[in-house]
Amino acid sequence: MHFGMSETVVKNDKWWQNWSLAGVIGIAYCVAASLALDLTQGAGGIATIWPASGIFVSALLLARPGQTFPLIASVGMASMASNLLYDVPVSTALAFTCANLVEGLLISQLIIRTCGVPKMLEDTRLLATFFGATLVGSLVSGAIATGLGGDFSITFFVSWFLTVCLGTLIVTPVVVTIAHERRDDIVKSPLGPFAKLFLGLAIVATIGSLLLSSIDGRFLFLPVIGVIAATYFFGARGAAISISFIAILSIGQTDFSSSKSVIFGLHSNTLFLQFYLLSLLCAVWPLSALMAAKAKLIDQYAQTNALLKMAENTAQVGHWYLGSDNSSLVWSEEVYRIHGIDQDNLEIDESMDLEESSSLKLYHPKDRENVRRTLLTAMENQGGFAYQARIIRPDGTIRHVSSIGQPRFSPTGEFEGLFGTFQDISEQTETLEALRIARSNALREAATAQRLAETDELTGIANRRKALARLRTAARAAKRDNTPLTIAIFDIDHFKSVNDRFGHQMGDKVLRRVAKIVTNQLRPEHLVGRMGGEEFLVILPGEDARSGFKIIEKLRLLIANQRWNTSGLSEVTVSAGLVSLDENDDIDDALRRADEALYKAKQDGRNLLRLAA
Repeated sequence: MHFGMSETVVKNDKWWQNWSLAGVIGIAYCVAASLALDLTQGAGGIATIWPASGIFVSALLLARPGQTFPLIASVGMASMASNLLYDVPVSTALAFTCANLVEGLLISQLIIRTCGVPKMLEDTRLLATFFGATLVGSLVSGAIATGLGGDFSITFFVSWFLTVCLGTLIVTPVVVTIAHERRDDIVKSPLGPFAKLFLGLAIVATIGSLLLSSIDGRFLFLPVIGVIAATYFFGARGAAISISFIAILSIGQTDFSSSKSVIFGLHSNTLFLQFYLLSLLCAVWPLSALMAAKAKLIDQYAQTNALLKMAENTAQVGHWYLGSDNSSLVWSEEVYRIHGIDQDNLEIDESMDLEESSSLKLYHPKDRENVRRTLLTAMENQGGFAYQARIIRPDGTIRHVSSIGQPRFSPTGEFEGLFGTFQDISEQTETLEALRIARSNALREAATAQRLAETDELTGIANRRKALARLRTAARAAKRDNTPLTIAIFDIDHFKSVNDRFGHQMGDKVLRRVAKIVTNQLRPEHLVGRMGGEEFLVILPGEDARSGFKIIEKLRLLIANQRWNTSGLSEVTVSAGLVSLDENDDIDDALRRADEALYKAKQDGRNLLRLAA
């Protein structure tokens, strides 16, 4: 219940505020209409300028939801009152009031539905809409007033149209601008607030005094200069206020009673003043819109440039431009920062051949020529380019940079120069170098681990796993290429007695020496591996039984003829079994047969080589 009462109170307060505001607008409308009729009586009791129309249109443009109907009602009553006050018949007053209401509603709706609620007439589209809507509304208003008022003369219609049109064009911009006054909406100028105010007052005073003193009209161009100056320094607000001052001063100083009818029955002074003010409006408002558009473009450029600087700083990527004559080099702030140079401390003096350019001297001497050739080639071919190089900062530090660019052409297709990006890639380069070193170390460690995993620790030759893997590979290759493959298994005779008599250290020495003798005698494509204990496997790709027998027999003799510098150890011999594989042989079967041949050699007295059956 309490909530409902609060809601009712809020609605009542809003209703009271809306009607109170409408009442104030109605009073202002009535006062403006009365003053216009009192100061400048024209044909048929129509004022030279009808500022009340501008007040009504402004109120409708600024109205919030719920305020439109109170405004229409209040302005309607004010219009009736102002007309009746000057002895206008009731029927005619009703016709004029209807024309004024339709005019205001039509103009405001055309503007709102086309461009939205305006703040300042600083947009060319909004300005064109405002002028067009005012012309349409004034024509319709004149037609209604002429038709319903009973005066069907051209004089009345033209007079009504001009007065209503001028009133809207002069007053509406002032009211709307002041209502939406913002400091940022004023066209920027280098003058401070107090200097602006002083200049504005000086302009207005000058316009007024010159206008009052211009008896023969020779100085009527001076107010135009004043309005243009006000527009230049203050933008839309300056244009609106200055034209309003001129309108007020000119109406107050014009003698309308002495004017004569010159065309369509209109008085000469009235007609001259109306067209003079229309000329001012048509001259100044487009200028204001163009200046506002220029200021907007400048702001957009400044904002875009600021965002570009932020983006370059964040991404650590700058840009540069080199003209086609090699003499106009431009760097962005980020390029200077990457070089570690202040913009004021580097004088760009590019030479035609890029040989002695100050910017190229900043590169590492070993990279300078590559950069120069890359740029010259891009200039000659009018094409893109890319390079990476090192630069030396003033503090001696070296930075790695990357530059990528494209040619720039004019709208007519003429080559203008090169545009490029400039990026500090030192961190990426260091990271890649660290990754390269890490990869190299990892590969080396992996190779070492693999070698250790495949190498017999004592003898340094292939271990059992590596030897068997190589044997499988050689068997597949022999079968695929239809080439011979021979293998041999040998072990050291009476090796246990060597260990027992001379110790394991001497036994290890014997194993290493035998492995070295065999390794030194084999070709690179052959392999010897330790199968375990004193047993070895020799793999001979490309060798048949005959050539393989010769190789193994030679090895047996070399080992037997070795001299040992150990007392009691006169010789070391080996026994071997050899087998030649054919395409149908199984590896395990071949190893078994070679092992049987080895066993046969031992049975026959050792230090022998036997061929498997």
